[in-house]
Amino acid sequence: MKCQTVSKVRMKKTLIFGLMSAALMLPVQAQESDQFKPSGKIFGLLFANYHTTFSGGENVSVFEITRSYLGFDYSFSRTIMSRVMFDAMTQTIDGKIISTGYLRNAYLQYDNGKLMLRGGLIGVEQLSTTEKLWNYRYIIKQPLDYSGMIFSADLGFMAKYQVSGAMSVDIGLLNGRGYKDVAPDTTLKFISGITVKPARNILFRGYFDAMGPGGERQMTFSLTGAYLGPVFSLGAEYFRQNNHLTELGEHYSGLSIFSSIKVAEKFTVFARYDNIGSVTLEGDTDPWNLSKDGTNLCIGFDYSPVKNVRISPNFRGGIPDDTDADNVWIGGLNVEARF
Repeated sequence: MKCQTVSKVRMKKTLIFGLMSAALMLPVQAQESDQFKPSGKIFGLLFANYHTTFSGGENVSVFEITRSYLGFDYSFSRTIMSRVMFDAMTQTIDGKIISTGYLRNAYLQYDNGKLMLRGGLIGVEQLSTTEKLWNYRYIIKQPLDYSGMIFSADLGFMAKYQVSGAMSVDIGLLNGRGYKDVAPDTTLKFISGITVKPARNILFRGYFDAMGPGGERQMTFSLTGAYLGPVFSLGAEYFRQNNHLTELGEHYSGLSIFSSIKVAEKFTVFARYDNIGSVTLEGDTDPWNLSKDGTNLCIGFDYSPVKNVRISPNFRGGIPDDTDADNVWIGGLNVEARF
């Protein structure tokens, strides 16, 4: 009887010891599982299209790969990462369409969820934000981009701070020459922006940049507003630049209105209207940027058969302000693929 009692006591002690050991080991195991492991990933993108251009009584059909990039992200910790990305695109040089390649991104970034710091060859926050609102970059660029007011990437440094869940501010200092020209320059560009989301599906953003000395200083202003609903989206952007490339008096401005309607699970209809115009300099009879002034239209639908693949039959039109220039109409089929 005494042996059985001793045996039961030993079993209880063994069980208690085992439970205590397991309890002590759980935090250690959880801590080990929560340890961060540095890692990286490859990513890429492809824009391709087939289109026919009608202008001046003639038409030309062509297949293009307008953009493809390959990059690598590496996370050193939960807050520090780096990106290197090469971008290949087609350009018209001396009347010939050729493929060229550039280093588009090469930066180091710190992001703790509240404050983000990024330095190197970086993307410009203004275009990154408005391209997400438009959502059809694989068909046509944003007017701030194709008009030459802002470079999509540049050498420099930027900081973004999440003031609250509804507001963030960003500032930066850039070389001002874009990612294709990385030569040192004593004339730097200061950029700043503020994004406000007063409601879940509503966004407003203001942007300002300045570059150059005194009266020749180039200054860019932009105000964007958008409603982004689950079925219907509508947005508009007003933009203006004074003293383009620090040329005194060369001002121009524009308006862009865009919208989309989701008509089925994988189908969306979209449209955009852009109008850009420049001023006439003293002593001249025509606006200084007349060859690029005018209206651009885009309408089409977007179909996504599988995740990260998009196909769009679309129609675009260019109506120049120059009465001596021909209208340009383009019917195309554009494709986007990501990985």
